[in-house]
Amino acid sequence: MARIATISSSPSIPSRTDAVLEYVTKRLLSHGHEVAPIILRDLPAEALLRGRADDPRIAAAVETLESADAVVVTTPVYKAAYSGLLKVFLDLLPQYALRGKTVLPLATGGTPAHVLVIDYALRPVLTSLGAGAIGQGWFVLSSHIRLYDGGGLLLDPVASVPLYQVTEAFRSTVEGAQPVESVPVQAAAVEVLRARPEDPEAAPLLADLVVEYSTRYGRTNENTQLTEVPPTDFHVERGGAFVLLRHGGQTVAGGAIRRYDGDTAEVKRMWTSHLHRRQGLGRRVLAELEAAALDLGYRKLYLTTGPRQPEAAALYLAAGFVPQFDVEADPEAIGPLPFTKELPVALRVAS
Repeated sequence: MARIATISSSPSIPSRTDAVLEYVTKRLLSHGHEVAPIILRDLPAEALLRGRADDPRIAAAVETLESADAVVVTTPVYKAAYSGLLKVFLDLLPQYALRGKTVLPLATGGTPAHVLVIDYALRPVLTSLGAGAIGQGWFVLSSHIRLYDGGGLLLDPVASVPLYQVTEAFRSTVEGAQPVESVPVQAAAVEVLRARPEDPEAAPLLADLVVEYSTRYGRTNENTQLTEVPPTDFHVERGGAFVLLRHGGQTVAGGAIRRYDGDTAEVKRMWTSHLHRRQGLGRRVLAELEAAALDLGYRKLYLTTGPRQPEAAALYLAAGFVPQFDVEADPEAIGPLPFTKELPVALRVAS
């Protein structure tokens, strides 16, 4: 696995730029890479401004950068260019500090007018430092980034999907692999697999859920680490089921049920790949889970989704689930949002 240095050049706390970087960092860590952060606002200001590369803390940051296999560079955009904090750091680096390294540049800003900052301001500097390959990079509008008090980040899908794509392309380049392409899923070509959470095919689903939950809720707990439910609860012999959708040899969606009570199954682990969302796969997973629940003798489905998962809540409403909470209230004030759905016996006969 690679050692990847990340450069945070935002002077602010909290920082939307840092929140985006944390999201990318979690994705890299989930694939086994080592991440070494360089936080420029923590370096001694006078030494930075005077270009004193011999300062011990600055020298350590430069060493972290030079010893890395790849680099993620992030910056807020204030005056139509990357941050001054990043500028002074890049200026004191050795001439070819990025020689042969793969670099992913990311920027955040308040207006689309700054969308070309990466290509016209930052990319030439990275090239002059000898970067071996500079990824496409991405500019994220500040309005597409919602920060929560106490931690947690919600990215608008307009931002989260392309950010996922450029991160995956960067990771694939670092690993010397071919990136997975975002291609429309052909319904007839989707394979439905009844699996177990321990199966290799389930690994992408579970790894991605850990990243999503920990990013959105900002705290590590049994829910964000998916340890609140034993994997054996999803085994058929325990009254559970684990369903995966496969397309082109890749797991593209999935979900599971477990026994809640004698008549009710609880839906858990709902997931669709970022590259294949808004293609009806979530509805397909729910339909397969309903069929599995009926096969196991259940007559009702129950689930909870988090207050920071509006896409999931919309999916369940569209699929006929009935909210057991005040839909007009602030989701953050409610906490977990419960839904239920009765399973008609006729559905079992039809299947």
